[in-house]
Amino acid sequence: MVETLRKKTRKSSMIQGIIALILMIVLLVFTKFAIVDVLTGAKELDITADPASFEGKYVKLDVDYFLTDFVEHTTTTTRRYGGSTTTVNGNSYIAYKVGQGADGETPALYFFSVYMSQGDERLMEQKMKAAWEQIGSGAARSASSDPMEVTGTWMKMDAQIERYFRETMGDMGISESSLDQFYFYTLDTGRIGGQRTFVFWAMMVVALICLIVLIMSIIGITGNGYLGNINKYLQRNTMVSMSNIEADFASAHLIGKDTWVGKDWTIYRRGTKAYILQNSDLIWGYYFRRTGRNSVSEMRLYTIDKKIERVSLSENETKEALKFYAVEQPQMMIGYSADLEKAWQKDFQGFLEMRYNPAKRNSSGGGRTM
Repeated sequence: MVETLRKKTRKSSMIQGIIALILMIVLLVFTKFAIVDVLTGAKELDITADPASFEGKYVKLDVDYFLTDFVEHTTTTTRRYGGSTTTVNGNSYIAYKVGQGADGETPALYFFSVYMSQGDERLMEQKMKAAWEQIGSGAARSASSDPMEVTGTWMKMDAQIERYFRETMGDMGISESSLDQFYFYTLDTGRIGGQRTFVFWAMMVVALICLIVLIMSIIGITGNGYLGNINKYLQRNTMVSMSNIEADFASAHLIGKDTWVGKDWTIYRRGTKAYILQNSDLIWGYYFRRTGRNSVSEMRLYTIDKKIERVSLSENETKEALKFYAVEQPQMMIGYSADLEKAWQKDFQGFLEMRYNPAKRNSSGGGRTM
């Protein structure tokens, strides 16, 4: 028994671990491993470097000035019964940072886009107003026009955003030159790893769960935790030994792939755990099926302690198991009816008198009644 359960559990744990590992890697690749940058801190974006070298990275940058908003980002939701609503998510702003030109001496302006959420709209209005006042007057910077650190994902503009960017720059009379560099990139504060922040963190939660499953799978492969429930049973029932269970298991009826119905015990696997039931405690068994979204196909076994054990089996597998119970467990009621359900819930003593108590009284070993 132990060797059989060990092999099956190791196989299940290995398959489970491989699936978790693959899914975790897919999620990390899909988010460009941005979680590493988030945990270690956003990298400083070098505005004078090749902008493509930072594409998709989680970065931070001290933005000198925000000039104007040029794209409003909205989401339109269509109602089920007609009509729609439009929500403003945020805005894209044209901004620039002062850096060294190609000669390494002459200052140059590097223009790009920054996406800010709708909640930052008032702050951005203040920053734009202060920027134009300071640029127009040439006065010293004020607190409102001081550089602002922005953290987000550095992303290439799509074709439409780039067109709006070019048109707006033209409207402001700014053309690209060696001292006025245009970067067709957006520093998106609403994205991490190319994904919306909420989506990114949802993916990372799933990735964390996958990591936990992977660790548990490794433990399952190398350990003997699959015997935990059986060991607990032995601790509660000191008159029973592992050799007793092994002997019963050797002659048990295999149902499906992971259920063994013996004369004294029923053992079944669920995931990477093995479970044991003492057959003499079983009082009722039948097949249960539910279709639909949360479909279920299982054998339900009721115990003298009014517990319900659910063993995942097909209808044919359950019928096979119930045949063995009917022959070897005379104290059990087999099959479902509404009257039995009512007796179980409303008249438990009457339910026991149908079969369990008479069988126990007639058995040579006696037994408890309730």
